[in-house]
Amino acid sequence: MFAKLIGICATIFILGKVAGIGEEQMKYFTDIAKITLTQHEVNSIAHQIYGMTIVDGRIPDQSSEEWAKYIRANMKADIPGRDPAKDYWDTFYEIREVDQVPGLSKEGFIVKSCGPDTMENTEDDITSGYEYNH
Repeated sequence: MFAKLIGICATIFILGKVAGIGEEQMKYFTDIAKITLTQHEVNSIAHQIYGMTIVDGRIPDQSSEEWAKYIRANMKADIPGRDPAKDYWDTFYEIREVDQVPGLSKEGFIVKSCGPDTMENTEDDITSGYEYNH
């Protein structure tokens, strides 16, 4: 999947240059591809965390640095040299428990990217959530 999306990004770039698409339109199309890849990654990271040892029905209480280390150890970077603990805008993923997972009904956790604007808690944030099954 990643190779196909990277190929699509390259094709968009080449066609954009040939067709004379402006820089703003190129950024828009590139961000669409990055959003798709990031959504896949937050889902994969959340799935990986959900499968780990959960203590007392909760994910381990870890610092941002510990979560980044965990992601690096358990997730393969799809692009050589890319840090899998960061999204496609070079911002670290956030992992935290929440009282209610967005779109779900129970307590759980989310894996979150700040999205294209790289700012927290804005409309373009990309999240994946898991409910805890009690």
